[in-house]
Amino acid sequence: MFFGWIFAGMGLLFAGIGVWIVVWSIISRQRLSTWTPWQATIREVETRTTSSGDHGSRTRLIAHYEYRGPDGGTYASSGTLPDRRFRLDGTVPPLDIVVNPLDPSKSMIAGSGGGTGCAIVFGIIFGGMGLLFACVGLGLARAPM
Repeated sequence: MFFGWIFAGMGLLFAGIGVWIVVWSIISRQRLSTWTPWQATIREVETRTTSSGDHGSRTRLIAHYEYRGPDGGTYASSGTLPDRRFRLDGTVPPLDIVVNPLDPSKSMIAGSGGGTGCAIVFGIIFGGMGLLFACVGLGLARAPM
């Protein structure tokens, strides 16, 4: 049955997305633990609001920052501020980042990978449901008409 093969294919796609979420989360967590802690200067902060229909909207602070790498070069990047408090006098404190020791042009804001445990659980559940749908789809595809 053709519908079964489509069901199985979509299930495998969902399982692949679940595996990708788990791998991406583990890589992000690895970066935070193995990259070099560093400090950067925030040059600009912008707000990005995303609407989620009837459920309201979410506003994130995006920091555009600059840092002098371990090799002496100047680099710029941007990332989402996890939970940032600014001083009352208007000055901006240094931003804690982690820098790739092999390629100092790559960095990420320290603390931005805090939800990795939740993402891993979500990825496992998402992938498991995808495998379940793939198995059901294969059963439907091989069922006699």
